[in-house]
Amino acid sequence: MPLVRNMANEVALIYAVFPTAGEGHDVVRKLLAERLIACANRMPMVISHFRWEGEIEAKEEHPVIFKTSPGKAKAAMERISALHRYQVPAVIELSVAPAFPAFAQWVGAETN
Repeated sequence: MPLVRNMANEVALIYAVFPTAGEGHDVVRKLLAERLIACANRMPMVISHFRWEGEIEAKEEHPVIFKTSPGKAKAAMERISALHRYQVPAVIELSVAPAFPAFAQWVGAETN
């Protein structure tokens, strides 16, 4: 049975990459302490390819997926950006999606 979309069962996902695993860890801990996120998944290192200041670059980066309530997504994105050392950090809200209702309720409780 598909989940019905409503505010009570929605979760916002935010994707960001960090230059080191430690920096990703530190940002996760700060956002948890500030109740801007309910949880996060730190992913294995990836190689990111991009153009920066006219040069093609390839760098090791450490992705994190942050989970929060839709009402906290904007504040979480702003805080991630403020804590980030990159001049132009990749901080992307992937979706506001229906979630298993019990999980969505837990996310809402953890971010209030």
